[in-house]
Amino acid sequence: MSIRRRLTVPMMLLFASSTTGAQAADATMGYMLQLRVPVQCMLKHDGGISGGEGAAYMLGELEEYCNAPHGYSVVVDYQPGTMRGAVIFLGGDRITLDGSGETIVSRAQGPRIRTREIGAIPGPAGFDTDRLNFNIQVA
Repeated sequence: MSIRRRLTVPMMLLFASSTTGAQAADATMGYMLQLRVPVQCMLKHDGGISGGEGAAYMLGELEEYCNAPHGYSVVVDYQPGTMRGAVIFLGGDRITLDGSGETIVSRAQGPRIRTREIGAIPGPAGFDTDRLNFNIQVA
């Protein structure tokens, strides 16, 4: 029993002498790590034009990537006054163009990565513009 006391006392002295006031404060400190991830969104068109079923033309696939926490919209821009009555479809989303020159084709409520087929059905005037520009806009 006395041997046990002799071993216990020096060990307690070792711990007591090695802990100073500054080291005790350091033992209760923590570190805060903060990361900032930039919002990045992109669209990539893959494929070409081909005939589809009926009057539809397949325009390939549109790859979407956006890490915006509150979502994003895919917008098509075209020459104002053209494409009136044409239908654009992106995956399951379909929108009839009104000739305004800019239309939201689809919306996502949060970050997303996906690839969808894209196509078009001409309006009464056919495809009366040579360019459709798809953009991604952060919500």
